[in-house]
Amino acid sequence: MKRIVLMSGLALMAIASLSNHVKAANLTGKAGNHHSNNTLSDAAAQIVVQDSTALKIVTAFFEKFKSGASPEELAKSFDEKAELFIPGDTRNVPWIGKRVGRAAITEHFKLLRENIKPEKLEFTDILSKDNRVVILGYLESRMKKNNKVMKSEFSIDIVVENGLLTRYHLLEDSFEVSGKARL
Repeated sequence: MKRIVLMSGLALMAIASLSNHVKAANLTGKAGNHHSNNTLSDAAAQIVVQDSTALKIVTAFFEKFKSGASPEELAKSFDEKAELFIPGDTRNVPWIGKRVGRAAITEHFKLLRENIKPEKLEFTDILSKDNRVVILGYLESRMKKNNKVMKSEFSIDIVVENGLLTRYHLLEDSFEVSGKARL
């Protein structure tokens, strides 16, 4: 799994800004800022990258998911009042929608397992700050009832408190998912 961990959005903006500055300097042969001789590598070396507790908890959750843990076991990673939300067409896609609490989240994982067969799950970037982890990636899943394959980029916004997931919001191509879920 590829991991990119950033301490803050401010650090990301600073790198992007400095990167543009370095590109401009390379094109003109001159530094755009006459007060600094910093390069992108100098600035990046000064940024401290840390593995957060939240990131470790989220990683452990996805290891359980990948190993085929039961819906009940997966739901134990969530707080009793946690919110799991996947917006979309709940009439055609029974596992999506808003679910609050461990029992409702267990039901989500049961429905997910009953309806789809995961075929590909790639994390392209993982961003972590304090108790929040954001995952960007790509997935492919096969609908069991009609054998259609859903393909979508996704993002997941996860918040961890007291060692448990309290927020799990997944955004995907809901149009693609709904279309493939229809018979």
